[in-house]
Amino acid sequence: MREFCLTFIVLTCLTLTIAGQHKLEWSETKKLSVNDFRGTPPDPSTGQSLIINFGIEVNLKKEEIQNLQAFNKQVLNFFSPSNSWIDWTDNSRLRYAVTLFDLQEWMARELRKRLNENRNVVLSGQHQSIQEEVRKEFDKIRKDYDTDSNFGNYALGQINWETRINERLNALGDYCKTCGPKKE
Repeated sequence: MREFCLTFIVLTCLTLTIAGQHKLEWSETKKLSVNDFRGTPPDPSTGQSLIINFGIEVNLKKEEIQNLQAFNKQVLNFFSPSNSWIDWTDNSRLRYAVTLFDLQEWMARELRKRLNENRNVVLSGQHQSIQEEVRKEFDKIRKDYDTDSNFGNYALGQINWETRINERLNALGDYCKTCGPKKE
């Protein structure tokens, strides 16, 4: 079995600037393809089959959020093509990468939900604990996914997790980037 490297960048800072680098936002309709991985291949002796770079960008500048009804647009889930590489000869790598990106979208939606539910905390600038809490939950879920699917190599585990992640995304449908929470 070939090894792979994953790089997750989860940002708790206010903004992210990647000078001159293109980033792809998560999309329900356009999933990652092998053509999206444009990074430099690793040294072949490492045996790596996947290098993937995701990020969460959070913009909670007080002057920009004070009058917002929802914080959904303030949390961006992205993929960095120039910092990601894939062994395109192994189909399980792409499926695993797509599922990880979907899982990262769960984290973005859960973060949007909690930010919206805790508006006063966010407006007071004390939102870091919310972000850390969601990050810890994400790490546990990702670890369980990696174990149960053997990093995408165990087909049944992979299929089960794809279903679970889609259910999680659907349950948080009001918290997509372009959505707003339902009024009660």
